[in-house]
Amino acid sequence: MKATETKIETFMSANKTQFVIPIYQRNYDWTVSECKQLLDDILEVGTDKKITTHFIGSIVFVHDDVYTASKIKELSIIDGQQRLTTLTLIYLVIYRIARDTKNESLADEINETYLINKFATEEEKLKFRPTENHSRALKYLLRGDENEEFPGFSRLFDNFDYLKRQISEENFEIVRDGLSKLIFVEVSLERQKDSPQRIFESLNSTGLNLSQADLIRNYILMGLNRRDQERIYRNYWEIIENSAKDEVTNESRVSDYVRDYLTLVYKKVSTRDKVYNEFKSRYPTTLTIKELEEELKEIKNLVKYYNKLINPKNEADSDIRTELIYMNRLKINAAYPFLMKVYDDYASKNIDKPAFIEVLRLVQSFVWRRFILGLPTSVLNQIFMALYDKIAPENYLPSIQKILTSKSGAHRFPQDQEVLDSLKSKDIYSFQPKNRFYFFEKLENYNNKEIVVINGNNDITIATYLSSKT
Repeated sequence: MKATETKIETFMSANKTQFVIPIYQRNYDWTVSECKQLLDDILEVGTDKKITTHFIGSIVFVHDDVYTASKIKELSIIDGQQRLTTLTLIYLVIYRIARDTKNESLADEINETYLINKFATEEEKLKFRPTENHSRALKYLLRGDENEEFPGFSRLFDNFDYLKRQISEENFEIVRDGLSKLIFVEVSLERQKDSPQRIFESLNSTGLNLSQADLIRNYILMGLNRRDQERIYRNYWEIIENSAKDEVTNESRVSDYVRDYLTLVYKKVSTRDKVYNEFKSRYPTTLTIKELEEELKEIKNLVKYYNKLINPKNEADSDIRTELIYMNRLKINAAYPFLMKVYDDYASKNIDKPAFIEVLRLVQSFVWRRFILGLPTSVLNQIFMALYDKIAPENYLPSIQKILTSKSGAHRFPQDQEVLDSLKSKDIYSFQPKNRFYFFEKLENYNNKEIVVINGNNDITIATYLSSKT
């Protein structure tokens, strides 16, 4: 590892070099607010003649990731994506100004020094190559064709528009002066000698604020060459990321899914902030690429069922979808490791539809009855973690019923009379909405052919009947 103080100008103008954002990196997520802060700093130091340098942190890269037959050197950026992307946009604005004002020599200088590798192939043409969608957006901005529309979204557009409004023919020379004063610590790694993953973890521990899923993705892909990175990402991880997502809130659930998968396979429930550590302990970096693919195949296989558990609308069968909606409403997440395997058995025709629906109803009943009695929810992870392995394949549903109903104490399946006695004294209206609506919908829809939705239904009223002894 080498660490040197370097000017941004010098770094970004390196000849026959491409700065590559690896596919495993998180997205470019700087907003106008962060762009404004960087531009304000550049304008300040560009205006003040007494200031000769301005430090903007460190940029960490692997300098020996050369996997192409050309003479273009690739630097894989481990840390510094947000700043390099934004600086590239600033140079692009200056290039546009030079081109619009017919300053051809300046336009050529900026373009061929900071934006493109002039004689490179199309793939290596961009001096700075972000991830795929942003790469297309950057090329679109470079073309600057007003008659062309970009088919998609990229944060580059909002930030470029902001920078274009702030940098003008009147102040772009000040911006250039400011850029010439920016320095950073250049941290150069060798893959064979240094550990990019360990350094990345160190950066994360000091505030990069990545999710457990981000760390796992980087752990899987960072040690691979670029071609293997892209293949593994496209064939496995991208599918996992797209499937393990709450499609209503657009929230990633990859960390939760990996946690559930590890719980199912290794019979150990890890805390939510330790999923990455647990994954690392189970899947060492000594795995060959073939072994890694075999493991990822298993992880990918179950994610399609996880997708339906968290997004019931994606289940085509209306009867099963109804039960998944109820499951989703109760947020029976602890049962997901078990249910993913049951779902797989249904999809593989090891069990039929009626049996699958009965399993879903049994799990609902088990969790709901325990809630009514106030039994601890903390034991549910342990109960469902080991449940699938105890199923008798030739006696599928009855064996699950027997396992759950034979439990005792805090793990028990409450009996009908216990539930009835408890409901007599429960204040149903004080329940959490998810539990209250579940209860009312079950009552309303008992033996109904057409499902009546309670939540948000203004046509539904609740009448209270009082009886008195005469």
